Amino acid sequence: MAVFKGSPLGELARIRNVTTRRISSWDRTGGNMDFLVVKPGETATLADIDGAGCINHIWCTHACDQSDYLRRIVLRARWDNEDGYSIEAPLGDFFGMGHAKMVDFAALPLQMSPSDGRSFNCWFPMPFGRRAEFFITNEADQPMNFYYYVDYELHDSIPDDMGRF
Repeated sequence: MAVFKGSPLGELARIRNVTTRRISSWDRTGGNMDFLVVKPGETATLADIDGAGCINHIWCTHACDQSDYLRRIVLRARWDNEDGYSIEAPLGDFFGMGHAKMVDFAALPLQMSPSDGRSFNCWFPMPFGRRAEFFITNEADQPMNFYYYVDYELHDSIPDDMGRF
């Protein structure tokens, strides 16, 4: 029984038997360089998660000196060792930034804030049965600093009728 039936908050109070985790761009040396430097033509692996689970939040922010970089940075993801990608889109387009214009907005699955849309958030649920992989490719002519985290849950399995993003 949902406490707030019909509300997105209806299941918030339910205690669930899951493990929650985060993968991020933290500085592995212990310093304060909490970002990846992705050079032109390079692809960086953001997450490679083994097991069954669900991505429930992606956050990122970035810096690149090229004016059209939101169309030239490509986000890719695949589930369960598939050959192709389930997500393959320019970063700006994936996060709702049409025409590579940074603006603030808030919607249920996406949010750009606080100033000029520089904090990108995605709350689309992205279930996977065996593995989830996320990549970012810099197709711009300039290097990019990329800060990110991916929040997810691990489960013993996911239902057979659970679709993929």
